[in-house]
Amino acid sequence: MQQGYKMLIEYLTSLIECRDFTAEHHCEQIRRLTEIMLEKIQRFCPEYKLSPEMCQRISFAATMHDLGKISISDRILQKPGRLTFEEFEIMKNHTRKGQQIFEHVLQNIEKNSPDYALFQCCAEVCLYHHERFDGGGYPEGLKGEDIPISAQVVGLMDAYDALVSERIYKTAYKKDDAFEMIVEGECGLFNPRLIEIFRMVRMELEEVLEETE
Repeated sequence: MQQGYKMLIEYLTSLIECRDFTAEHHCEQIRRLTEIMLEKIQRFCPEYKLSPEMCQRISFAATMHDLGKISISDRILQKPGRLTFEEFEIMKNHTRKGQQIFEHVLQNIEKNSPDYALFQCCAEVCLYHHERFDGGGYPEGLKGEDIPISAQVVGLMDAYDALVSERIYKTAYKKDDAFEMIVEGECGLFNPRLIEIFRMVRMELEEVLEETE
């Protein structure tokens, strides 16, 4: 990646952390959790044809998945209680806002550049990381493999990390409880193949989480 784009990403990451004080560890944890999942997906899910370069892009994009939250007001982003229906509809729009930011960046990059593929992956992850395998997610209600594998993996790790982390509106769930909630579909249904991998790497994921406790 060119130095200018590295600086851009560092700047964008700092924006996320400034707007959402829970995001500092969250962004880094999602990247590390995603890397663990991708390594096993490469080995055990050849149908996804994930190259090392693709895995690097997805891991990098994982840190950017919530970039669109910089457009959400503090009144909603830092609300200590449950969001109203109207507030949640506004919050959901962070997926499209994140994609739009990267679409603007892509307009200034050559399409045959490796950086283009990277930022395209970032836009994809921002937009689709809240989609669910049964079509019950947002913003477009995509179903099954219509959801890019990048967003499927990041979305799974985002949901897991959100459960085990304390937030302004909730306390952290125990790791055992969070694991069961993901597997049982209490946070929306995920790809069964990814759930198999999730089961496989459970202890590795928990080791990462324990480092920030």
